[in-house]
Amino acid sequence: MILGPVMASGSKVLTAIHALYFLPENFKLILTGSEKADQSFYKELVSLVEHDELGGRVHFGDASDELDAIVLPNAGKSRMPNSVAGDSPEALASAILQVARTRA
Repeated sequence: MILGPVMASGSKVLTAIHALYFLPENFKLILTGSEKADQSFYKELVSLVEHDELGGRVHFGDASDELDAIVLPNAGKSRMPNSVAGDSPEALASAILQVARTRA
């Protein structure tokens, strides 16, 4: 389970969703903050998830207690061992895989 950036983070949320294309099917993303997000952006995200058939991999709601990685909106925000950041979907997917390998 990957905790994505809050939906107010805009393009960082899209980057996190697109990173799933580069990750194995068992990687899932949780996006929080839908109740406070711009509703047109939220609808855009839901449409993207449905269109790309990612409904089983992207969840909107509360964070799980079993998180393997946390996506930060900006690099250097936290020194937590399971926090990641990336400027592109590929870089973010690579960082997530690195965390997954060290936790295995």
